[in-house]
Amino acid sequence: MAASIYRSTAVSSATFGTPDVSGLIVTGLTKSESTSLSEVKDDQGSVVAVAASEPVTEISIEGMRTGTFAATVGGTLSISGAGLPSGGTTIVTGLDTTFAAEQFESVSLTARHYSTTMTAGA
Repeated sequence: MAASIYRSTAVSSATFGTPDVSGLIVTGLTKSESTSLSEVKDDQGSVVAVAASEPVTEISIEGMRTGTFAATVGGTLSISGAGLPSGGTTIVTGLDTTFAAEQFESVSLTARHYSTTMTAGA
C-alpha cells in the first residue's frame, strides 16, 4: 500500500520506502559511493595533485523473492528509485539466497554501478 507523506515547511522533500527491483520485495537497500584517486607527489613525498575519476556506487539489497527475480552473479541488474544512479551499468557481484523454516525465501544481493553504459562481449 502506498504511503501518504505529510511534512512541515521545514522539510522541503522526503524519501519514503524502497526502490523497485523486478521480482523482489525490497526490505532494505544500502548505497555507498566512491571514486578512484590518482595522486602526484613531489620529491618530498607531499601530494601536489589529485585526479578523481570513475565514480562507483556499491549497492546492497535485502528482500523477498516473488518468483520472478532472476539476478545472476556477473549479470546486469536493472534498478531504479530515488537517490539511485541513472544510466550506466549495474553488475551483480554477490548473491545469497536463504531458506528457513516458517520463513519466506529471502535474497541478499550486492552490486556495483558504473557511470559508463556497457554491454556484455564475447
